[in-house]
Amino acid sequence: MQRSRIQTYLEIVVICSVLVTFVGCWGESTHPVSPKPDSGNSATSKEPVRPDPVEPERREEPSLRREDLPKLTPELIADAENLVMGSCSRCHAPLPTDVLPRPAWEKAILAMADMAGETGQVPATPEEIAIALHWYEQQAPEQLEYFRYPPEQRLEFETYELTPRGLEAERIPAVSDIMMVRGDRGRPEGILVSELRSRRLMFLPYGNVNSSELLPYLGAVEFNYPASLSQADVDGKGRMDILVSSMGGMNPSNDVDGGSWVILRSDQGIEVQPLGGAMARACDLKGADFDDDGDTDFVVCSFGFRGPGKLFWLKSIQGQYVVKELDQRDGFVAAIIDDVDGDDDEDIIALLSQEHEVLIQYTNGGMGNFEPKVLLTFPHAAWGSSDLQRVDIDRDGDRDLILVNGDTLDDNTPKPTHGIRWVERKGDQYVEVHEILLLPGCERAAVGDLDGDGDLDMVGAAFFPQLPVDQWHKWDSVVWAENLTGDAKSWQIHTLEVGNPVHSAVLLDDVDQDGMVDVILGNYVWLRADGTPQTRRDYLTVMRRSK
Repeated sequence: MQRSRIQTYLEIVVICSVLVTFVGCWGESTHPVSPKPDSGNSATSKEPVRPDPVEPERREEPSLRREDLPKLTPELIADAENLVMGSCSRCHAPLPTDVLPRPAWEKAILAMADMAGETGQVPATPEEIAIALHWYEQQAPEQLEYFRYPPEQRLEFETYELTPRGLEAERIPAVSDIMMVRGDRGRPEGILVSELRSRRLMFLPYGNVNSSELLPYLGAVEFNYPASLSQADVDGKGRMDILVSSMGGMNPSNDVDGGSWVILRSDQGIEVQPLGGAMARACDLKGADFDDDGDTDFVVCSFGFRGPGKLFWLKSIQGQYVVKELDQRDGFVAAIIDDVDGDDDEDIIALLSQEHEVLIQYTNGGMGNFEPKVLLTFPHAAWGSSDLQRVDIDRDGDRDLILVNGDTLDDNTPKPTHGIRWVERKGDQYVEVHEILLLPGCERAAVGDLDGDGDLDMVGAAFFPQLPVDQWHKWDSVVWAENLTGDAKSWQIHTLEVGNPVHSAVLLDDVDQDGMVDVILGNYVWLRADGTPQTRRDYLTVMRRSK
């Protein structure tokens, strides 16, 4: 797909919400365990991390089968396009026929039949499902476009594979996030890792890059399937505290078992506190003072599944938290905080995935009174939005937005439209979308000066571990977008790795402190239906720059 076509897709418009739900997020679940820490826990421990007994990732199969569908008459076949446009539009904008290859449409359409009518719309009839399946299979390409970038030849890397002590035999990681940890006055301290199967955090200090340095953080404290990491000075003592969101399980579910936590750090020790009550698969958590009362509030992306998800903020009142809902839809994957309009109130920008696929700004009118405005509507319900970041990518003094789309867990299809784009900001307005790179299955992105020339580059990492391993060789799995002009308007794409799409997290940081930025990748191994792993991988892959 050409850049001009993608930019045409991404017009800044307002649309009505759409209400058919795709399956999203991770797979696999066991019963959640709440942490019961005490303030005396040390930050790291020599005790090895122990994984829980694992179960296979569960993917829902459609209850409706092809053989259950009625036969179509010649008249229905002749009018199939009009009928499809009418029936599909009751719930969402009809998908373009080229977003999935022909073999994938059967499962996708039959799965939609299970979800139709869940939120008040008239459900599709078996005849309408049969017409849609016929028409999409007739119109869809046999396979989607594949492409590869040339390998990087100028920069040189040494690759290190890291697995914590005690897990060398299993090597079935489920890393969910990687973050550079800052301490007093924002000083970098090392790298923090969240891992789903052990339900724990790990810490890699700066310096030597080897497995013996990757240690449990807070010892045996469990975080109920930690999904994301962020930082804020929650208690106002000048040291950055750690925020953890937790899903409560790894399989798609309507269970409200997730939550959120703050790790308070001081000279007296470390204390872990829960924030609010149970949440429906919380997958992002950020902190700021939204109501200007001097304490830290929090915004939570509660992804949900089919009903319980929402975006909300937690108002802090004397150490207790009151839930303030912003949006009652499933599918929020990420939020950033910024005073976009310059009125000294913190605003929220949130990325809503699933069938909605929109970017929304919640403008704070003061005292935590938010007004929503759709900034972007993405091309279709299978866009696969997966991440949102805030960074001044063009170095003009204001903070732009980085958008990532590459989720494949709903339809098992790495798409040629997956990739990384940035939204240019001018003053208090977001004015234009620019493409950085295209990468099928691009779940995560990292920003940093990889080549050391003074501007910000981008690294994209592919994630589709559920696909058969013998198909992986078709795709790049880690690519570097070199910022050629410094203003983020011209990029050259280089391949850093091929055929290893297991990367659920990526970070650019100088982990060995040699003055050159390295690539740190978090890995995730998929389990088959019988509980055996698709492959085995180490927990972290560090591509250490050597030249």
